[in-house]
Formats: sequence, structure tokens, C-alpha cells
Amino acid sequence: MDMEAIKINVSKQMDGYTFWTLPSTRNLIKSWNPKFSPANTISVKFDIKSEFQFNFGIYAALLGIENQSDLIEKVKEILFVDTQTGAVLHSHSVSA
Repeated sequence: MDMEAIKINVSKQMDGYTFWTLPSTRNLIKSWNPKFSPANTISVKFDIKSEFQFNFGIYAALLGIENQSDLIEKVKEILFVDTQTGAVLHSHSVSA
């Protein structure tokens, strides 16, 4: 089963950000390829916030993928969504 977008939840903590996906999203990703190993959560501390960008490294680690090409034909975009407001903080198109 493919999907339009993978939603990555973003929660602001006292000392940084926490990124997480729902168990159903992790299960779907694992069903695409047994080598994919999604993490439950990833935290980024504020001390590296000045260098922080929503990039491949964040979602690759969270989704357990090695290359963006692993997602091509499976999903169209990655959405980083603020869990407090529901606002999309960043979107990343997955394309060939």
C-alpha cells in the first residue's frame, strides 16, 4: 500500500524537538521493505538548533531508510506537523 504523504509529528520540548510517527506509519514502512527499520522517536537538542534544518537526515533516521530513492513510488511527500497546532512546519517532496 502506498500513501500520499508521511506525517512526522514534531513536538517542542524544553531543550529541543522530538520527532515521531504513528505505529501504523512505522508498520506500513516496514511492510515496504524488511530492511527498513523505523525509530519510534528522535530528539534534537537546542544546542544544535542553529544548524538544524528539516532535511533528509532527520526523516531518514526516523523512517529507517538509507536513501530518498527508497521512498520513490511509495510516497509523494514528507510532512513535518506541529502536534500542538496541527500546522505543517515543513514539507519535502519525494521525487526521482
